[in-house]
Amino acid sequence: MVSPLAAIVHNSGALRESAASGFLVYPLFSYYSYHGPVFRVMLQVCRGHLQDNSNYGFISYCNKCGHSQTFHWAELGQITCSCCNGMVCHSMVLSGPLWTGPLHDTSFVSEMLTLARDWGWACKSKKCFDLEKLLNQMVDESEPRLPPGYIKLDEIARRAKINTPPASAIITALKEQGYAACRSHIIPNAIKTDCPISSCMSTARELQGERYINHLQMPV
Repeated sequence: MVSPLAAIVHNSGALRESAASGFLVYPLFSYYSYHGPVFRVMLQVCRGHLQDNSNYGFISYCNKCGHSQTFHWAELGQITCSCCNGMVCHSMVLSGPLWTGPLHDTSFVSEMLTLARDWGWACKSKKCFDLEKLLNQMVDESEPRLPPGYIKLDEIARRAKINTPPASAIITALKEQGYAACRSHIIPNAIKTDCPISSCMSTARELQGERYINHLQMPV
């Protein structure tokens, strides 16, 4: 899983600086544009002190199996990967402390979408449609269960040794299994999900098997 690191770092730095001054910050939305590339983050600043570190921790990535996890401060001495069977995992890379919470606020982005429709910015023209599509993706990405990073479908395919699965198909399948899943607005060919990459690979293999069977059953 890959992290939208620039946005996460911006949020993390703002959180540290504001906490030192007696303020709290929360990301309202975080936007990425490949032109540049550029990350833009809108933050809400409030008076107060950080009550817990639930959205401020560490992000790991295992080069061996591709799995990514978030860890709290109290778990620092227990960090490992499931592919290492509880042993010290030398294939893991740990980054942090970083913001690990949602990069968008659901209600704020939903209000942005409503205003865009009211003002005629979300319409049937390509430019308007792209804006509505982007804001809808951000609403999906604000699901609290989703991790801070995303998984490239090409990585799932490479590790599973199959063809790259369609994003819509694997998202639907993962949701049917009870996982949170959506497209990433940062990279078109990537998804965000709380499903472990090993289960994503299994799901992708099943989808490819179903497509193969359907192909065989097609009339000649």
